[in-house]
Amino acid sequence: MHTHLAAPWAKVSLQKETLIVVFYLISDASDLLEMTKFKTLSLSVVLACLPFAVSAADIEKINTDVVVVGSGGTGLSAAASAHQHGAKVLLIEKQAFVGGSSALAGGAIAAGNTNPQKRAGTQNVSDDGFVNIWIKDQDRSFPGADESMPDEARMHKIINEFDKTVNWMEKDIGHKFAVPRPFGYGGPNYAHAPAESPIPASGRGSSPAGGRFVVKAFTTYLDNAGVPIMTGTKAEELITDSKGNVVGVKAMKGKQPIEIRAKAVILGTGGFARNKELLEKFVPSYAPYTDVSNATPGATGDGIIMAQKVGAAGFKDGWVMGISPVSTKRELNNTFRTKNVYKDDVFVNQDGKRFVKEDLPYIVDPIANQKAAWAILDSKDTNKAALLAKYNDPEIVVSGKNWEELAKAMGVPAAQLKATMDQYNQACKDKKDPVFDKNPEFLVPFEQAPFYAVRVIPSTMGTIGGVRTNDKFQVLRADGSVIKGLYAGGETANRPFYRRVYTSGTGLGLAYTSGRIAGENAAQEK
Repeated sequence: MHTHLAAPWAKVSLQKETLIVVFYLISDASDLLEMTKFKTLSLSVVLACLPFAVSAADIEKINTDVVVVGSGGTGLSAAASAHQHGAKVLLIEKQAFVGGSSALAGGAIAAGNTNPQKRAGTQNVSDDGFVNIWIKDQDRSFPGADESMPDEARMHKIINEFDKTVNWMEKDIGHKFAVPRPFGYGGPNYAHAPAESPIPASGRGSSPAGGRFVVKAFTTYLDNAGVPIMTGTKAEELITDSKGNVVGVKAMKGKQPIEIRAKAVILGTGGFARNKELLEKFVPSYAPYTDVSNATPGATGDGIIMAQKVGAAGFKDGWVMGISPVSTKRELNNTFRTKNVYKDDVFVNQDGKRFVKEDLPYIVDPIANQKAAWAILDSKDTNKAALLAKYNDPEIVVSGKNWEELAKAMGVPAAQLKATMDQYNQACKDKKDPVFDKNPEFLVPFEQAPFYAVRVIPSTMGTIGGVRTNDKFQVLRADGSVIKGLYAGGETANRPFYRRVYTSGTGLGLAYTSGRIAGENAAQEK
């Protein structure tokens, strides 16, 4: 029997031989011994390598009913739900910390007809009302998407589960919600933000990283329930039987290989916002910004890749959940972010022209498709102006005493930038925007010289794509048949719910709801 290295490479440094040897893609110890025959390596070097070797007997074997891969919102809710429905559950997470992208999100979940809304006497918040907002939102999708998306029938079905999820999280998990309020785009009070998270200055939506309070509620529940969470454990391969059913997962906990056998595997590994290769395939305009994301560093598409290797069907296109324009210098982000986020800003491109209606909920898709983009600022806020004045680089910030001077520093047509800003400032006085029909509430003039231009790039919070599932969140093959024992939710399976635009509150709603549904069904696997 061959013995296998615990990692694809091993580094060995021997003082006596003053030799450093790096082995790449050596499959077993017999390869090492073979190399000694040709004097490639001395036997002492080979012997030094052997402590890195692991035999089949050294693989830790674990048996459970349900193994959940990934500890973001999908995985946490799946683990809690599966446990609640009688299954023995193990949750594994490749990062050293729990929460995934959900911990980094604002934490507000969209829903109608919930217990928190009923207690608050909230009016006009039906499930149908929200799904209509969600569907209508898709009309402003970036061009070129699969026109069969979204699947409106599935959207209606899932939104009818969002309120059940909110009530379940409150009653069974012990999470506390704030009094429901509007999302950032306004409208009725559909946003269920964490009670512990500060209320934003606008009174809408949720504060940055409020999701950590939701994660805390779930981890407390799982800890009290005795459900183990194994961090630092990367799933590498799904285990299938002779019929193609999924019966477990192979993983690495550090250098220790683990084989977990289970009746069901639930993939809650998130999307591919941190996988440049997949971004280049599905959303090439965002590939240069792979590292500019609010998604967890672990969002590299692991679950999607593993599932497709055992026959899961994917989708022909994908997209991103764009979140906000950012500076390449983090300290400058708040110079163009206001209490209204970016609604009262003005952005121009390489031609010195406005290119987006700035009061839309998300504006990064147009930014990603410009050769260059800047946020325009003036000096009315002296603290911000002092910070901006520290830079003089068209890739970061430039300044000018007038629009022509600023344009020259930016490298854009001076006459066009002046015309753009003159027109915009006049629109602010008239309270009517003839170019993009921006809400008059957010028409704020830029008149105090010197003027500044902050170079902006797009950032994301996740992706739209994944593998095909049914309403139980069982993973499907291309012919529509179920891969028995395999479930996926959240960003690992969210393609049917969008075209090419994200709607606030739906990502977390999908994560916690799909996890809850998948966990319940996985617990019933025989």
